[in-house]
Amino acid sequence: MSRPRRFSLILGKPRVCRFTPDTPHDGEVEPLNVTMEEFESLRLKDYQEIQQKKAAEIMNISQPTFHRTLNSARRKISRALVEGKIIQIKGGDYFMDKRRYLCKNCGFEWQSASKEYDKCPDCDSENIEQIVVADSQGTIQPGLGRRRGAGGMGMGAGPPRVCKCPQCGYESPKNPGIPCRDVKCPKCGIPLCGSD
Repeated sequence: MSRPRRFSLILGKPRVCRFTPDTPHDGEVEPLNVTMEEFESLRLKDYQEIQQKKAAEIMNISQPTFHRTLNSARRKISRALVEGKIIQIKGGDYFMDKRRYLCKNCGFEWQSASKEYDKCPDCDSENIEQIVVADSQGTIQPGLGRRRGAGGMGMGAGPPRVCKCPQCGYESPKNPGIPCRDVKCPKCGIPLCGSD
């Protein structure tokens, strides 16, 4: 008897679900479907540059499953680019996370499908908020995050990788467990901010 299929956890739906080449097509072209979990694997590994093991944990799937999903997505997108096909993102076996949190002190953003948090896991601050945004129909959707510094919606995952001076632009690598605001710029002497 085969094991039941494990559903992938995705952090949010893509902003754009269909990409069409800027070339005329003769008749109706069958689009290449990229599933939601394939999209999520690309977003985590290639866009956010999260290591494969951590990305698999975020999606709540095994590392081999993540690897297969990522390779399938890359094959489909390369085929669409080479052959000039339409890419459509839809379907798949997934569920959306129910809770996303943001620490207002250090900028750490994380998700949890079941646990509720009272403190930031990165800096232990109690100054956290659950992220809630409205979708295109105005319905409140818990679980859709916002990407720090991107000026719009997106999905950040994990703490900032770099601490940056808001005045002079000095950057230093983020030390786990130490909020960026606790590190002072060696040039200006002001607290640093989290940055991707």
